[in-house]
Amino acid sequence: MPTDELTNIDAALRIVLGAVQPLPTETVDLADALGRVLAQDARADLDQPAFDRAGMDGLGVRAIDCLKPGTVLREIGESRAGAPFSATLEPQTCIRILTGAMVPPGVDSVVPQERIEAAGTGLWRLLDAAPAERHIARRGSEVSVGEIIVSMGELLGSARLGVLAAFGHAQVPVRRRPLVAVLPTGDELVPIHARPGPGQIRDSDRFTLEALVRSAGAQIVPCAAVGDDRTALCAAIDAAWHDADVLVLSGGVSVGVYDFVAAALRDVGAACHVHRIRIKPGKPFLFASRGNKLAFGLPGNPVSAYVCAVLYLQPALAALQGARRVAWQTVPLPSLAALPPVGARSEIAPARLRTVEGRVAVEILPMRGSADLAHFARADFLVLRPAQGPALAAGDALDVLL
Repeated sequence: MPTDELTNIDAALRIVLGAVQPLPTETVDLADALGRVLAQDARADLDQPAFDRAGMDGLGVRAIDCLKPGTVLREIGESRAGAPFSATLEPQTCIRILTGAMVPPGVDSVVPQERIEAAGTGLWRLLDAAPAERHIARRGSEVSVGEIIVSMGELLGSARLGVLAAFGHAQVPVRRRPLVAVLPTGDELVPIHARPGPGQIRDSDRFTLEALVRSAGAQIVPCAAVGDDRTALCAAIDAAWHDADVLVLSGGVSVGVYDFVAAALRDVGAACHVHRIRIKPGKPFLFASRGNKLAFGLPGNPVSAYVCAVLYLQPALAALQGARRVAWQTVPLPSLAALPPVGARSEIAPARLRTVEGRVAVEILPMRGSADLAHFARADFLVLRPAQGPALAAGDALDVLL
């Protein structure tokens, strides 16, 4: 791809996702499935409720006996969770029933505890009439046998794990976690415990990117930083791809004399699909592949690297795991302040929510360039402003990235 051409940010995402093949499936215990992506639909093995279920503490009654307030009924038994009433309710009688208990034959209404009063030994007076079907969940009214309870491609969070457990899914099929090697490049890098000398910086991008990779459900393959040497970089790329599905390089992706990433990827047989995108910050972004192995070349400046990782690396990791929703989405929220028009490149800005006079608005945070991670890290989310976008007045809608 000629270096004087810039790829639109949406087109770049389509190219990235078009190169992704979901990883193989494996089966894991439900206790180990948090954060994984389900690889096939999970279905109910029984109705839910599995029996007619009481929704309140109170009395189980026959509605035909309770057409007006003041009705007095005789208590003949109890139904509680795990110990149901075993007989059929007879006319002019009731049972004590507790939330979650099985509703026995003959009971077609539950009168809440708060709407009854004692009328003698074993007798209860109803303060209201009791319409049929009140406070009863009938068998299968929530879920029927065979119904999909969690769909293929859904991320397994705590609630979905609970649903799977409720329907007996002790093990679940999931996509294998992507293996990702983060490879920082540059002669200027030193370990974070070292004090940088003249012209040096700490290897901080690694920690930002590895944290983002883990948050996307992937696993890290250890990988040492490499200097600005084309031969050494080729060897490092080959070694990383031996163990990893995805290689994330930071630095060396622009067009400077010592920017060797694009050339090194070509040297090892990779095809470059995107090099430079129409965005600010993050223009030098590079995406390449060799077979089913993927490479993301991110700018060395930490803000630019983070932006490109959010826009392209995270969706690719989601797609590798078979997720249903992978592309970024936006929601419109009002801007706190007036903003100037956008130039030829789309802009990503750090932002946070502010409440002013009872209304929520988006405040874009000031930055001092794409190396200013300290100010960028104060943001709660990112805002996307499309290329050639108009000036905005306070209150106009901004697109907040989800």
